[in-house]
Amino acid sequence: MNAIELKQLNKKMRNFKLKDINLKIPKGYITGFIGENGSGKTTLINHLIGLKKEDSGTIELLGFEDIESNRVELLNRIGIVFSEDNFPQKETAVSLEKTLKMFYKNWNSDQFYQYLKRFGVETSSKIARLSTGEKVKLSIAAALSHEAELLILDEPTSNLDPTFRIEFLELLQELMMDEEMTILFSTHITSDLEHIADYIVMIDDGEILFNMELETLTETYKKVKGPFEVLDDEIKELLIGVKTSSLGFQAMTKESRILEELFGSKVLIEPVTIDEVMYYIKHQKRGG
Repeated sequence: MNAIELKQLNKKMRNFKLKDINLKIPKGYITGFIGENGSGKTTLINHLIGLKKEDSGTIELLGFEDIESNRVELLNRIGIVFSEDNFPQKETAVSLEKTLKMFYKNWNSDQFYQYLKRFGVETSSKIARLSTGEKVKLSIAAALSHEAELLILDEPTSNLDPTFRIEFLELLQELMMDEEMTILFSTHITSDLEHIADYIVMIDDGEILFNMELETLTETYKKVKGPFEVLDDEIKELLIGVKTSSLGFQAMTKESRILEELFGSKVLIEPVTIDEVMYYIKHQKRGG
């Protein structure tokens, strides 16, 4: 079963467009959403939560095909965390909690304050006086305190210190013990995803380039380095995003076994990180 399903989604804006987006986010898993700034990650998320309206195509969210008519029900079942909070700055965590309690039918006050204590967020200070990281922690606490089935995270760790980032990732793993929880985690800190993600989706220039299990991704793509002498036109067809220097070439490949069989120790095959997969694919698109 899918928590999110997009079919042929299109949206044209002034200088950007989403193009024929087809995407399935399976229920009960963490899906990492990657891409450069401006690639369309946040725009797509804004469609999911009803802040933008598609020109064509369909969005099915938690079994609902009509997001607008079921907006209140869906927002009760979705937890959302952005890199910057959108809470009233004159409120305190205490006064904000009273408002949230009225909106969310499954609101859990005890859990909210437990998270704030765990995160070290001052409850009596006005939100405007909290640090950027504390504001994000407040957003996380709110998102996790109303029994959300779907957690949508848009760059939540970008303003967090390294220590809390690790704690937050551990918390997400705790949440996944409940197989009903689904997490969509959009981030440019891809090392976070290497620790916790089940699936990786890459979006670039408004298009989905791939949607793969993380394990399959790291098994499929490898980094290869070698001397110029092996780099003919046929070999280039096996490579992605070739870069050359005075020392030889480096690239990514989906055909590491073939290259090893052909050249043995002349080429060096290494694992790739998610960052490197993005880099080589982008370099290939730019004509590398």
